[in-house]
Amino acid sequence: MRRRIMFLLVMVMLGTTLTGCGNKGELNSAQGVEGGDSTKESEAAVSEEDTGMAEGANAQETYEIWVCDKSAVHQYHRTLKLGCEAAAEELGVNLTYDAPAVSGDAAAQLDMFETAIAAKPDAICIGAIDQEACVAGMEKAQSAGIPIFCYDNGVNSDIPVTTLATNDLEATHTLAEKIGEELGGEGSILIVGHDQTSKNGQERTNGLIDALAELYPDIEVLDVQYSNDAAVVTEIAKSMMMTYSDADVIYGTCDNVVNGILNAVAELGMEGKIKVIGYDSGKQQTDAVRNGTVFGSITQAPYSQGYDIVKYAVDYLNGAEIPKEIDATYYFYNAENIEDPDVAQCLYD
Repeated sequence: MRRRIMFLLVMVMLGTTLTGCGNKGELNSAQGVEGGDSTKESEAAVSEEDTGMAEGANAQETYEIWVCDKSAVHQYHRTLKLGCEAAAEELGVNLTYDAPAVSGDAAAQLDMFETAIAAKPDAICIGAIDQEACVAGMEKAQSAGIPIFCYDNGVNSDIPVTTLATNDLEATHTLAEKIGEELGGEGSILIVGHDQTSKNGQERTNGLIDALAELYPDIEVLDVQYSNDAAVVTEIAKSMMMTYSDADVIYGTCDNVVNGILNAVAELGMEGKIKVIGYDSGKQQTDAVRNGTVFGSITQAPYSQGYDIVKYAVDYLNGAEIPKEIDATYYFYNAENIEDPDVAQCLYD
């Protein structure tokens, strides 16, 4: 009897346990349905949070970019500044632009470069006046983790992320061809360069001399002088033209120089007696191209160059790979093609 009672008690306990397990399974099943909605809501919330975090991660921060230019008064660089400002506004970056009050003042630019480095911006863009003297500052910037972007001309260093500039050796080769065609392969030329320290100053002068020697050895280079001050160039050019009164061509390596040459030609009454060839544009030069005093010139695209160098800096900061060297746009223009759309968009007043 006792064994029977014990057997019954065990059976009751087993039945209770099985019933309990069955109820627990049903409860879990019910929670699974409700918990499914809850899980989806939870997953949605996490998804929204992750999306927000991803958007925050992908959102471009406001970069600080400094531009150390060559001149605050030179029309070419004033146009380049407009391009920098347009890119900064479009890309949402804070731009600090600085340039010497006197064109080509290398010492003043170096001081500005040091100020820019001390400010610890995200990037510095520089059109170096002195391709050697600025390297020490670039080394300092590199140590501080500040990337450097060169434009208008390069420097004697591989520190810059990129250099965006006109291929001046190629452009002066084009000028040499045009001079040779104009003179029938022989004659003489006077040259006024804008400086002897910047890479483009050297290449626009020496590049033409070398190209003429290669292509037209019967065209003689009579004299080479330097200044980037239009008033000073006027006096230099007058002296050169009076000393070498039989010179066929006078060449200026930038718009300031060409303007000074044009003033000298006018003051000496040399229009039609000496041919002028130049670089850049600006109203005085383009007017002279149209009336034939300047028989041709190389125009660059300063607005695009300013815009592009800021954009390349931003792209780099956002992780893009940037080519080490980028050729900027240029055209040879004269009275025949000055109104062509491709040329006209690169001219400035």
